[in-house]
Amino acid sequence: MAAIPSDLSDAERQVWEAFRTGDVCDFAGRGVTYSADWALPRGDFGADWGPERTIRAEFLARLLLDGPAPVAGRTPGLHLTGARIVGDLRLRGARVDAYVDLRGCRFENRIDLGDATTGTLRIIGSVLNGVRARRARVDGDLCLTTCRIREGLLLTDAHVANDVVLNGSRIRPMRDGDAVSADGIQVTGDISAHGPFHALGTVRMRSARVGGRVTFYRARLDAPDGLDSRGHSNLAFDGAGMNVEQSLHMSDRFTATGSIRLIDARFGDAYILDHAAVLGRETDTLALWRATGRTLSIVVEPTPRGRVLLSGAQWGALTDVPGTWPEDPGRMAIGGMTYTVLRSTRPMDLAQRLRWLAAATPDYEPQPYEQLALAYRASGQDEEARSVLLAKQRRNRETLRVPGRLWGWVQDVTIGYGYRPARALAWLVALIAIGTTVFGLDRPSPLKADEAPHWNPFFYTIDLLLPVLSLGQESAWNPGGWTQWVAYVLVMLGWILAGAAAAGATRVLNRGA
Repeated sequence: MAAIPSDLSDAERQVWEAFRTGDVCDFAGRGVTYSADWALPRGDFGADWGPERTIRAEFLARLLLDGPAPVAGRTPGLHLTGARIVGDLRLRGARVDAYVDLRGCRFENRIDLGDATTGTLRIIGSVLNGVRARRARVDGDLCLTTCRIREGLLLTDAHVANDVVLNGSRIRPMRDGDAVSADGIQVTGDISAHGPFHALGTVRMRSARVGGRVTFYRARLDAPDGLDSRGHSNLAFDGAGMNVEQSLHMSDRFTATGSIRLIDARFGDAYILDHAAVLGRETDTLALWRATGRTLSIVVEPTPRGRVLLSGAQWGALTDVPGTWPEDPGRMAIGGMTYTVLRSTRPMDLAQRLRWLAAATPDYEPQPYEQLALAYRASGQDEEARSVLLAKQRRNRETLRVPGRLWGWVQDVTIGYGYRPARALAWLVALIAIGTTVFGLDRPSPLKADEAPHWNPFFYTIDLLLPVLSLGQESAWNPGGWTQWVAYVLVMLGWILAGAAAAGATRVLNRGA
């Protein structure tokens, strides 16, 4: 058993004795409580506390690393409430086996846990002057709730066996502009940062691995001013390459002032940006290039002014509502994005979807149209799918030279590029009616009177219109005068109609194949 050091203050002796029994050493006079309902410290919380509740960080380090043996039948632990802790708490590379629970405390200097191994660590309702835990290993929960952290939280390459809980904390940035720097962190459970959690700098979780969920309910993330140490500006959240086994939630009045970067992120279930106030400035960006997940749910209020970049992303379901997407052309990029179904509590109608595609592809791209058609067809909306593919051909026509545009216009008017086959029948019926009427009023003369078949203006018109079919009428009768021009026009229109029908049929059959 380690002897009680002779240099301890009265307050430190109380902590030493409480450690042996695992009892709470309560300098705040709140009584023994394990409630998580601690308010966020305000103003100069704890700055005026005197020596009766002041503890040296050096003493805490000594207690945790070489403290007294526990009282028989008791589990030692540091349970401290309402203390002012002075000096740097240096535990770099150390192994801390005792349970640590600090509430309503004030740290005047930093906590250094770099490369340390600890059990569960809870600091609640406290003022911290920065936490540095690069490559730390926490064999339990890491809980920093309703804390005011003045110089950021560093968790790069840390390992946490259970959950990371940051609910209600307010974190100011480090010198590099990061409020939370957790690149490469590995968490077996969940990461939660619920409101009124407020990060006044970038939250970084690049290449993070999370076995559960990451939730930012009612949280606020504010990008720092100027460029960060990596040359990025206006970045509120950077989760590029992160892998979340379940879902990432930024919802329930989530707010971000700045950009959200989730390039190459992987979500086992979903990325949910729901009832969120984001992309409020033209410089803000939601970047989801090549991200993948079962569901992408975006409900942004109000309509965003920033950019949404989804190129190459892959989703099982896409959930949105009218007003979710930027309205100005060029503010979205969805080329190469795939999704299987569309879901919404307030579905966008076909006209809204087509405006969405037009805004997302100021320079024509066929894939977004084909993808939307596939999604419609998967949900049994074949008519909407055909309308999308027709709109695709019309957009493509705008990119062609004059001859191609003219031929495209003919195909559109006659058969809707193959997606409106009833138009061809309507044209055919109209032309047959016109021809039958004209030639019924002005009968052509026979080429050979003794060999001419029985005159029938209906079948004569059909013979003129259908170039691949011969009924013996066209070759037996010779129209004259103005009816000869009508016959020529009908022949040309027949060829045009047949060519357009063949092109449309080929297009539709190739799409089906």
